Amino acid sequence: MIIPISNQILDGFQLKNHEYLTDTSYYDLPSGQQEYRLYSYLTTFFNNTTILDIGTYTGRSAVALSYNDTNKVVSYDIVDHIQNPSHKIFSKENITFHIKNILNEEMIKSVKIIMIDIDHYETVETYILQRLRDIKFSGLILIDDITKHPEHDINICMNRLWNNIKETKYDFTPYGHWSGTGVVIMNDAIQFTF
Repeated sequence: MIIPISNQILDGFQLKNHEYLTDTSYYDLPSGQQEYRLYSYLTTFFNNTTILDIGTYTGRSAVALSYNDTNKVVSYDIVDHIQNPSHKIFSKENITFHIKNILNEEMIKSVKIIMIDIDHYETVETYILQRLRDIKFSGLILIDDITKHPEHDINICMNRLWNNIKETKYDFTPYGHWSGTGVVIMNDAIQFTF
């Protein structure tokens, strides 16, 4: 699979599902400022698959990743940041939310995209990446805040995490989030053209 990427493509890409957002801030900003256009766009290249969102927070990434209605997004966090069980986000048919840790080998077999946006101190991210290697995950891994996080200690950790990844990887910061968006290809023949 070859996926073309450019700011022109992403900024012309029409986002949807705004009505499900708990917070619309930043969602519609151009590529290179925010990552939601990139996430939504990438889902259009996969059909009838599962997308794993690790680190729900307010659910913006989950909503972006739910763009392709044929896919199912499963979002996990260890804390309920939404804190409103009646919010419309919970009615989006192709997203399910869980408050717990996750890395289930059986579920991973049906996943093609994994988004990791958690505490950014690299320990848990490193564990997740190694676990994915161990169970031979095949697909894309998206990692947020890889190069320019404004907090000094986190920036050091995330740069180290990113630099230690040996798989094929792309710094998609110009197309994603200003603080760094990384795309890792693990055990798959996916290619990008620029």
